Amino acid sequence: MNTLLSEFNFNNLFILDLANNHQGSLEHGLNIIRTFSKIARDNEIKAVFKFQFRDLPDFVHKNEQKNPKNKHVTRFLSTKLDWDQFRILRDEVKKEGMLAACTPFDEKSVEKIELMGFEIIKVASCSAKDFPLLTRIAESGIPVIASTGGLNIDEVDNIVSFFHHKAVEFALMHCVSIYPTPDEACNLSCIQDFKNRYNDLTIGWSTHEPPSDLIQIGLAYSLGARIFERHIGIPTDSIKLNQYSSTPDEIDEWFK
Repeated sequence: MNTLLSEFNFNNLFILDLANNHQGSLEHGLNIIRTFSKIARDNEIKAVFKFQFRDLPDFVHKNEQKNPKNKHVTRFLSTKLDWDQFRILRDEVKKEGMLAACTPFDEKSVEKIELMGFEIIKVASCSAKDFPLLTRIAESGIPVIASTGGLNIDEVDNIVSFFHHKAVEFALMHCVSIYPTPDEACNLSCIQDFKNRYNDLTIGWSTHEPPSDLIQIGLAYSLGARIFERHIGIPTDSIKLNQYSSTPDEIDEWFK
């Protein structure tokens, strides 16, 4: 159990989600971390680099591992890093003076998170009802930030009650699981609803709107959000970012 952090301060965290935008390249991942760390320091931002762990290839059902029609499987397997490479990336975040978070999608990944000394575990919206995984996460003793995309209010109540019962330090993120998220689907009033309903928790906004849209973060802050999350990446001649990942220039403008 990780007991290094107590009374963790979730306020004013900016989570920069690396996801699979390292493209399976250690050097490209290191470049992203170094580039965005400088931008965070220049803007005096409390930045958290977030990884995603899946125990590949076993995480993918054996009947789907060679299915070219499943774009998600192709994406996961084609950008795979080994655990030693992930450790190098995680250590680079520490060297840059930033915090590191990770989203595990299976129990073995939680073990890797513990071994690598991540400061935060992020629960993906799709895992918010996976109670075997949530139980393993709770056992780690690591502070948690949980996203709520696609959940109804009873299901949000369930995860809040579960983590309270397990004495987990955690925060809650309003999230819309549409990539990218159009303005009319942001439902930012949920942030205020969460603040009123769970007044002992820090509430955040996990964003998937187009990177050029800047008004949402100000509105989210005014409604009570104190954690903000964006996907990040660096385009190259051979790498094209998706519609909801921010370039260094876009993150700099977002921070400002």
